Amino acid sequence: MLFHRFKSKEALFSAAMNFDRDEAPRRVLKALEELQNQVGLEPREAIIQIATTLVDVGRVALPIMMMSWSNPQPCAIPIFDKNRSKFREILKAIGGYFEHQMQLGTLRQMDAEVLARTLLGAVHHFVLTRIMLEDGDGAVMPEGMFVRGLADLVLNGAIALDAPPTRNPRYAARS
Repeated sequence: MLFHRFKSKEALFSAAMNFDRDEAPRRVLKALEELQNQVGLEPREAIIQIATTLVDVGRVALPIMMMSWSNPQPCAIPIFDKNRSKFREILKAIGGYFEHQMQLGTLRQMDAEVLARTLLGAVHHFVLTRIMLEDGDGAVMPEGMFVRGLADLVLNGAIALDAPPTRNPRYAARS
C-alpha cells in the first residue's frame, strides 16, 4: 500500500522529511541574490549569511542526498544530472559573489571557485558532523561559532592586502 503512493524509498523519505528537492537550491540562490541587493553589507556578514543558509538547507538536504547516494538506481540518473546542474549554478553564484568582491577591492584576487568550494565543503562537513555525532560530546561546535569562524577563515585568506596579488599559473588558464 505504501509504495502505491510513493514510487521509491527516496520519495517516501522526502515526503517524511517535508523536502522539496527544487526548493533547496532555489533557497540558496535566492539568498545569494539578496546579498547582491544589500548595499554596504560587509563581506564577513555576507559570508555568515551564506553559510547560515547553506547550513539550514543542508540540515534537511544532506540526509536525503545520503539516502539517494546509498541506493542509486538506473532510473535515478536524471535526478543526479539535475543535482549536478543545480550544484554548478550554486557554485557559480557563490563564486560570482567572491568575484564581485574582488572587483570592488574588498577581497584580493584569487580563484573565486576555490573560495566557493572551500565554503561549500566546510559547510558540508559541519552539517554531516552535526548529523552523525552527538551534540554534547564536544565534537560538534555551535552553529553560530562555526559560521563566524568560517567567515573569518575565508576572509583572512582572501581579504585585500597591501601586497600585490599572487596568481597560481595552474588556475590562470581557467578564466
